[in-house]
Amino acid sequence: MKIQTCIIILNLNGKDFLKNCLNSINKNTFYENYKIIVVDNGSTDGSQKMIKSQYKEVYLIENQSNKGFAGGNNDAIKFATKKYNSKYFYLLNNDTLVQKNWLSESIKTSKTMDAGIVGSRQLTFDKEPAISAGWIKSFGVHYYFGNKEKEVDWVSGAGFLVKKEVFDKIGLLDEIYNPAYYEETDLERRAIKAGFKIFHSPKSIFLHKGGVTSKKEISNLSELFYRNRFIYFFKYYGLLYFLPRAFFDIFREFKKEKFKGIKNLFNNYKKGYILIKKNK
Repeated sequence: MKIQTCIIILNLNGKDFLKNCLNSINKNTFYENYKIIVVDNGSTDGSQKMIKSQYKEVYLIENQSNKGFAGGNNDAIKFATKKYNSKYFYLLNNDTLVQKNWLSESIKTSKTMDAGIVGSRQLTFDKEPAISAGWIKSFGVHYYFGNKEKEVDWVSGAGFLVKKEVFDKIGLLDEIYNPAYYEETDLERRAIKAGFKIFHSPKSIFLHKGGVTSKKEISNLSELFYRNRFIYFFKYYGLLYFLPRAFFDIFREFKKEKFKGIKNLFNNYKKGYILIKKNK
């Protein structure tokens, strides 16, 4: 069976948010030939039972443990490729509410701009602009909140469309970043290096609560962020490019915990370096 687009939603103990997300998809998706796949990473809040009883049109992948953002999404991408031979994959967070024509607009941008990856415009639940995309520069990251189609270096992992050709050429999400942070940025960097374009699509809109799963399920968020940021920049830019970011990290951690904070920071950098060497 050929399904044009597979919408993949990762879930871990987010039953209420997931329900609202699915309802928003059913209400606001005026695009034929799509399939929703929910990957549950070992929830204990009844999420699986809710899907089976209330959303029979949704295909549910039940993992027995938390396989992280990359691991869970990779499971669904591999499944969807084999079963549906989809042309597009839309990776969507469970704490989102999609708006009218969100999917068709992202596909339209992909076609008109010949983009391999397309990111939607992100708003808060109060409908205020949120970081949706941007560019990585020598002395920091430039964010884009705008309402025009723009070619960018990266788009937010909260919701983005990927052409099948991208995965075919560069592979899936790198699970070195599990459970979270920088896996989508890594994918996007590899896509650019392989010749694909990345675009922000302003008419494809969703509301995003932000941090619902990570804040509740991951105790060491700061450690993961620093570890994975080091991995990303070391892999693609080198230590010299990373120095401006390290300077701001040191300043931030010194303000929080003085020299203890700096020590912890460098320990997290070290963990990232060890993972890189281990995965070579």
